Amino acid sequence: MAETQKIINYTFFHWGPFLYKTSLEQKEIEKIKNLCSKELKEYANNLAGLVKHEHQIDEKKLFPIISPYIQSYTKAYLDYGTDPIGNKIKLEAAWVNYMTKFESNPLHTHSNDLSFVIYTQIAEELKKEIKETASNSKPGVINFVNTLGIKKYNVNQHTFIPEVGDLFIFPASLHHSVNHFQSEGERVSVSGNLIITNG
Repeated sequence: MAETQKIINYTFFHWGPFLYKTSLEQKEIEKIKNLCSKELKEYANNLAGLVKHEHQIDEKKLFPIISPYIQSYTKAYLDYGTDPIGNKIKLEAAWVNYMTKFESNPLHTHSNDLSFVIYTQIAEELKKEIKETASNSKPGVINFVNTLGIKKYNVNQHTFIPEVGDLFIFPASLHHSVNHFQSEGERVSVSGNLIITNG
């Protein structure tokens, strides 16, 4: 007679930073793209990236587009099992990165409370390069790193191949980086920093 498999009930606990991912609608992506230009004020001196074209965006025009997603983040944050965050969120700064071949974004954190990144363009050449790269470390990906030391049995890093419309929201203190790539075309992302207050 076959032994019946024992059913074991268990609970597991979320741990570490809350990394949120969703996708924007095409009409929202187009609105954001209309806010971006290489003619806008240069912003590279405020950033860690090794990127030639990094330009400031009008945060007052960007915030209404992404505001529903910020509200979704706050609800998801509660579902994650933590205390409510402040009831007022302000977009402190926003910028666009036009990343091209051999450019990268070294491991860094942001100031303020929360940060986000949105992808508005991924070159077809980069998609092809990613598919053809045999290494575990793919070109043009974004890496989120919770702890810098390798901890056995811990998940300390998540890596994503970006797609147009992807939106990530995360604690500004969470380390992240972007690998360089060698293909032609642009990888365009929009990022910003948010301040949370009780006001």
